[in-house]
This record gives sequence, C-alpha cells and structure tokens, in this order.
Amino acid sequence: MFFTIRYLFKALRLAFSSFLTRYISRPAPWGALGPGAHVHKPSIVSGRQNIYLGRNVNIDWNNVLYATKGRFVMGDDSGAAGGLTVVTDNHRVEIGHEIHDGGNDNLEPGEVIVEESVWLAANVTLLSGTHIGRGAIIGAGTVLRSCKVPPYAIVVGNPGKVIGFRYTPDDIIAHEQQLYPEEKRLRREVLEKNYQKYFRAKVKDIAAFVKLTTNN
Repeated sequence: MFFTIRYLFKALRLAFSSFLTRYISRPAPWGALGPGAHVHKPSIVSGRQNIYLGRNVNIDWNNVLYATKGRFVMGDDSGAAGGLTVVTDNHRVEIGHEIHDGGNDNLEPGEVIVEESVWLAANVTLLSGTHIGRGAIIGAGTVLRSCKVPPYAIVVGNPGKVIGFRYTPDDIIAHEQQLYPEEKRLRREVLEKNYQKYFRAKVKDIAAFVKLTTNN
C-alpha cells in the first residue's frame, strides 16, 4: 500500500512537471531561428514569435528585444555586441489619456529590419521604423529611429549619422561579385548615388560632426 501511494505521488509530480514545462514554463517559439543563430543570456525578449534571425546571427549578452506586435528581422551573418536594444512598436499617446494606459493594447506596431552582414557595436538602440542595409557598421551607443541606413555605411551618434562607407562603390562591386549571384548584387548607380549623397556631398559636415563627438 505504502509503495503504491508513493509511486502514485511520483507519477503525479512528474505529470505536473511535464505540464508546467509544456504549457507554462516553455517560452514561445521564435518567428525564425536560422542555423547557428544565437541570442546569449542574460537577455530580455518579448514577442519571440515576431523575431526572425537568419543564419549565423550572433547577438551577445544583456540585450532587450521588444517585438510585442511588430517584426524584428536580422539577416544572415549579422551580429551585435552586448547591450543591444530593439523596440519595434510605439506607444500611442492621446490627449486626456496617460501614456501607460492600455498596456500592450496601446501599442502601434512597427518593425526593425537589419539586413545581412551587418555589425552592431555595443549598446546600440534600434527603434521602430529602422532599416539597416547590408554590410553596414553601426558604432557603439548609436541610436536609430525611423531611418534607412544605406548598404555598407558607417553610422555613429544619437541620432545616428552616416560618417562614411566601408568601401568605395568599385570595391563594393568587387566584394559582391564574390558573395552574391548577379540578380542580388547592388547596382552601380545605387552605390554611386549613396556615396555622393551621404559622403562626398557632406565631407565638411561629417568632419565637423566627428570632431565634435571626439571632443565630447
């Protein structure tokens, strides 16, 4: 009798533990998690089902990833150092209502897109509406919101500002010939336009900005 009750309690305990693991304790699945992708602990993650990480994506420790309603997408071979903050949604603010009213029901969904082969340095913040082109480098402590970063750009500051490019247009073309099929390569006219718009035409402004941030 004693052994029967003992094994009954053991069976009930195992069944309860299985129930907790399956229905309560187990976190929601990721929207997508490519081979070799990893988000290191400790990290705070909300809305896993809206987070899509490509192949070999590596996000270091102490991150805050909030994708409660909108998508966060990070492409193949991209990475982030510690302290990454991603917030895909905005709080709806209306006259006569407190900002925190409504909880998640008060969120307006947005999205944050990081294309392939992007590097995010320590303590970068990406807010709703940010789209980072392939191959870009985002400097430590940079804050980006509702902006589009051109491919292979180097960005620093708060708010983030393009201060240069990793390669010249000719170098990018040679680089992409080794990595991408022809239909996926960036066109020369797009590369030249970005280089002129964000770099050549703003060299003096960039020099002043870099000097200011360095002195601070």
